[in-house]
Amino acid sequence: MNPLISIIVPTYNIEKYIRTCIESILAQTYRNVEVIIVNDGSTDQSLAVISDLICSHHNVKVINQKNQGLSVARNTGIDVATGKYITFVDTDDKIMPDFVSSLYQIADKTGADIVRGSFRDFNGNIPKGWGADFNVPTNCGTIVLDQFLSSNISFVVWSSIYRLDFINSNHIRFTPGMILTEDRDFTIRAYMLAKLVATSPEPNYAYRINRPESILTTINAQKKSLAEEKLISQFISMLKHEESDVLCSLILKSIYKFMGDWTSVIVRNNLSLDRTNSCFDTALTLIKEIINSRPLKEKIKFLTKVIIIKAKNH
Repeated sequence: MNPLISIIVPTYNIEKYIRTCIESILAQTYRNVEVIIVNDGSTDQSLAVISDLICSHHNVKVINQKNQGLSVARNTGIDVATGKYITFVDTDDKIMPDFVSSLYQIADKTGADIVRGSFRDFNGNIPKGWGADFNVPTNCGTIVLDQFLSSNISFVVWSSIYRLDFINSNHIRFTPGMILTEDRDFTIRAYMLAKLVATSPEPNYAYRINRPESILTTINAQKKSLAEEKLISQFISMLKHEESDVLCSLILKSIYKFMGDWTSVIVRNNLSLDRTNSCFDTALTLIKEIINSRPLKEKIKFLTKVIIIKAKNH
């Protein structure tokens, strides 16, 4: 018999879209699943919609908790999961009928701790500005992560499956309080520790792009900047306590990639930055060698943003 796989679904005030999501999960061709819906203090009719959909499905658990954010909701799901593997589905998205089956087959064949799949928007297109397809040979997590960081691939957790004992034995959880950057944080830390990571070219996850009520479209630029800074600060702290040269190198490459995102947010939105109380200059010092090693065009683009920021924020 195929092993149990846990599908973790955090939900908060998503009554308009949750039916499509849950119906796609219940339609999986892989039947041995448990569905863990974590209701993160919804105040709309989300719970009523869920109750109506799952009344005849005994493999669905609904956990109600006070609103604590996406990271805590996902962690709650991990904590109660009993499957051999876990996967995450956001409640404004949907999965194709063979989503779980296709990823499990690769995990079973390769023994991978993580299998990352591809994704599309609801029209079957790659969302503009997103790197959806990441198809590389199965390899050690650090090697795959290095390839990941060298490409334009989007850091998302929801198109993958993860072996639960790998996640638990390494104490990998989402960082509470993080917004916008929680997927990058979780993904990189997981890949750093994975013995094997495999990929699937199948785009079996459908991502709803530009939902008006989503945090990606409603959060202001200053909060985006603070979110990027918090992530960089966390990775600088990781660097201070890491002894492995390989992992230190990957942490520095991660900081470089995050700094590219952060500087873009600051320059594009003409934001001010208190450099005295910021990790900005510390991060630049740490990644100086990486900046100098980059192709000329990329290096000029990055340093131009840095010069603009420094000129405005002495």
